[in-house]
Amino acid sequence: MTFTTPFSDIVVVECGRRTAVRACGNLLAEMGAKVFTATGPETEASFSRFKTELTPAALALQAGRASVILHSSDRDDNIVFPAQRPDQIVCDIVVDADPAVKGRGMWSDPLLQAQIGLADLTGTANSDPTICDAPIVEAQTALFAASGILAAWRHRAANGRGLSFRISLLDCGLNNLSTFLPLLYGSKVPRRSGNRHPMAVPWNSYRARDGWVLLCSATDEHWGRLCEVMGREDLRSGAFEKLADRVAACDAVDAVVEAWTASLTVNECIARLGAAGLAAGPIATLKDLRDEPNLRHRGTISGEPGALPQSFAKTAFSSGAVPVAHPLPAPASSAADTLPLHGIRVIEIGQYTTAPVAAKHLALLGAEVIKIEPPSGEASRAWPPHQDGQGYFFTMNNTNKQSCMLDLRIESDQDGFRRLLETADVLIENLKPGSLARLGFGTDVLAALNPGLVYCAISGFGQSSAYPGRPAFDTVVQAMSGLMDLTKVNGVPTKLGTSVADVTGGIAGLFCLLAGLEQRRRTGRGLMIDLAMQDVAVWLTQAVWNGNAPEPHAVVRCVEGFVVIDRPDLEIAGQAAHLTREAVLALCAAAGIKAAEVRTLAEIGADSGVVGRGAVVLFRGRDGCEWPLFRPLLRFAGIPPVALVPIGELGEFNAHL
Repeated sequence: MTFTTPFSDIVVVECGRRTAVRACGNLLAEMGAKVFTATGPETEASFSRFKTELTPAALALQAGRASVILHSSDRDDNIVFPAQRPDQIVCDIVVDADPAVKGRGMWSDPLLQAQIGLADLTGTANSDPTICDAPIVEAQTALFAASGILAAWRHRAANGRGLSFRISLLDCGLNNLSTFLPLLYGSKVPRRSGNRHPMAVPWNSYRARDGWVLLCSATDEHWGRLCEVMGREDLRSGAFEKLADRVAACDAVDAVVEAWTASLTVNECIARLGAAGLAAGPIATLKDLRDEPNLRHRGTISGEPGALPQSFAKTAFSSGAVPVAHPLPAPASSAADTLPLHGIRVIEIGQYTTAPVAAKHLALLGAEVIKIEPPSGEASRAWPPHQDGQGYFFTMNNTNKQSCMLDLRIESDQDGFRRLLETADVLIENLKPGSLARLGFGTDVLAALNPGLVYCAISGFGQSSAYPGRPAFDTVVQAMSGLMDLTKVNGVPTKLGTSVADVTGGIAGLFCLLAGLEQRRRTGRGLMIDLAMQDVAVWLTQAVWNGNAPEPHAVVRCVEGFVVIDRPDLEIAGQAAHLTREAVLALCAAAGIKAAEVRTLAEIGADSGVVGRGAVVLFRGRDGCEWPLFRPLLRFAGIPPVALVPIGELGEFNAHL
């Protein structure tokens, strides 16, 4: 089920046709908010559900009564309804955070993907940059915007005053680069690698008799198991024995694997690989998703006709939950200039991306975040490139947190964990499903320890899953959600170059936790959120379901790079090969065609408007190291943003236990 308390007192007026605006409105409508929007074309049905369509005149009248105004001030089709009451919340979704930058308001998602480096990282070594047909940047921004509105609602409940904030599509999109920006500090230049992994082989898409299979093998042990499954135990030793050997001979290894997969059906491949504990999945088309077993199990797709992805927010009350006698009061702090989550304590047991990203954004909204790490530290803490043993990737994903070192297998450390849980408002983790229960902290135990706890577990396929125990890498989730079907290179389904499923899973976790805190404020009861990355990734694709065409675009090769234009134009494409990107952009402007250069990671890193003064700021930590940290995306007018602080050494919080 989804959230049980409808937020019907949240009344939203949606102004304009930007995809991020409409998707944000739909997220709130699925939570039970009343959302009013302008009458729109049938093709926008995916973002018109659960809303009331009004004429412009009726919408203007409703705007004066609404509690939330959602618009895009940089678009030509934006309807201007200025806030008329001090308790209104105003969210302005724009392309560029700098209001001085003009002319980008009508940019499409393909142009956004070009500008944030996603296009340059997507495709193969021999292909041009590739665009995903799903509106990735718009959808991620919608999640951030909806999260900002829920955070502002909490602030409004505390002191009766609304908040306004502007959120940038480009800045939200740049947050996908947490895995890649660190490479600049290790003097590495990432290349488009298709479905391959630069440090793990075999890791690729392979043809089966009736479709495509995605396989992720990361270690020599995995290779040994795969050799056994393929009946090629002779390959466990010799030329392919070690990972470094396989990386050097990746073409030959892939040929061996595909010779085996091509002899079987997709289902036969997956069954045999799964039985061996290897991460694998079918590469699903959008049509396949209607009958995909896990999505059916979780009720992710609405029924026919016009099937569409439904809410990814699956919640439940534990059977052992003890309700609080009455709804909790408004947030403790009512200062008008206090961040919305001031006074909230978050416990995170996170690794890599999803849970760490969600908890980081809670910290940037003012929450106290205590990150539980094992004695050896979180797995990515020492990932290179690093400074003094601490990795850039880890630091960028764990801003404004305090590290608490606990071994949850030891009774004394379990006692410390219990004490933290008793004082916490939120617990978020992305452990393998069932891990906490095996340590003695199942949902019933958590509810008994703290009836008001809002608990979010993020996993690849969910706690309630048709695939219990199946490993889930970002690449596998992209394959099984339709994202790769929407990102083809010469007909081959291809993953997006960044970890889009991981990052979006984290943003969805942020949204679900803010909704959970609001439900707790109203009911006094905690809840458990079962968030599956597959559900979230499928949600990203909904704009192109049921025959809806993706946004048109063309990738044009220039002298020194590429330009993406928002419609194919043979004349410009024919001239571009002899022109610079700047000259091609000028041609497009003269022809009235929106266009953007495909920026490389190196160009983005060298742009002081991005790193230094923009989405990423440089911060000197207590250790004397200079760290690139993402600036808070949700910055509210009249409230100073949180001061950015890199996470400190392992176990720094233990003195406070």
